Amino acid sequence: MENYIAAAQSRLDDLHQLMNGKRKVGSIHLGGIYIECLLKGMICMGHTVTDSSGISKWIVDGNEMSRPCHVLCSPVHRQLLGSLYDDMPSDISHALNYIQRPEGINYIDYRYIPEESIEEEKYDYWTEQFISVFLYLERKKHEI
Repeated sequence: MENYIAAAQSRLDDLHQLMNGKRKVGSIHLGGIYIECLLKGMICMGHTVTDSSGISKWIVDGNEMSRPCHVLCSPVHRQLLGSLYDDMPSDISHALNYIQRPEGINYIDYRYIPEESIEEEKYDYWTEQFISVFLYLERKKHEI
């Protein structure tokens, strides 16, 4: 079973390096991966989770279910992290959706985007949204 919390911390360290180097595409891509890892880690903190023999499946509290993929607000997330999503203010929900698909492109697919295609003001907006989600999740992970 993966250690998602440790992976999240490693991706956050990588993200800091990219942001300090003004690498916009890498920042957007790894910022989404950081949040993905953190959310999966929060699921593992709040539930008994093991790998299943099924492809892309987990055993959560004794029940087999789909493993959350590269989506930050899926039915699986809502089911297993209900209070996190139920309590989420609308501006944070909006920010999380934006981190999922900045400018209509999934964060995972940013690995295919050339650096020069990201305008500075759009990157600044992404950064604001990321910080909002980051602060919210940092606060909420201590409640699990």
